[in-house]
Amino acid sequence: MEAIASRAGLGVGTIYRRFAGKDALLDAIAQLFVEELDQAAAVALTDPDPAAGLEGFLDFVGVFNAEKRRYAAALTDRVPGDDDVRVRTADRVRQLTRKAVDAGRLAQDVTADDIKSLIVALQGVVAASAEGDDAPWRRFLRVHLAGLRAD
Repeated sequence: MEAIASRAGLGVGTIYRRFAGKDALLDAIAQLFVEELDQAAAVALTDPDPAAGLEGFLDFVGVFNAEKRRYAAALTDRVPGDDDVRVRTADRVRQLTRKAVDAGRLAQDVTADDIKSLIVALQGVVAASAEGDDAPWRRFLRVHLAGLRAD
């Protein structure tokens, strides 16, 4: 908490007045991360090209995890699976997937669970890659999206 207060240019007391402790602060940051991902999914749904919307969202997920590589996965795991924002994001991923399938851009048997698995795997590729090297996760995403495309 002292290091966070120092980096923010605040006194430790200011941080403790807002957050009861380190866990409360981490939970608040995690909630912001989940909301940022949800907003990206909402924006992706507005893309008139269903495949571009889904691919844009997945690219955002890759960039998001690469930029926050040291803590993104750990923090988003702090938010319960039944959190309203996580539930809404999961529904948006279902909609993105369905739109791409219905448009004939993804194979008929591709499901939102396939996309969720791809996201989890993408997070792992980012974590295993050298910092600043986006090529591995971008290649991973490109290869897997090609495998999910309709014939």
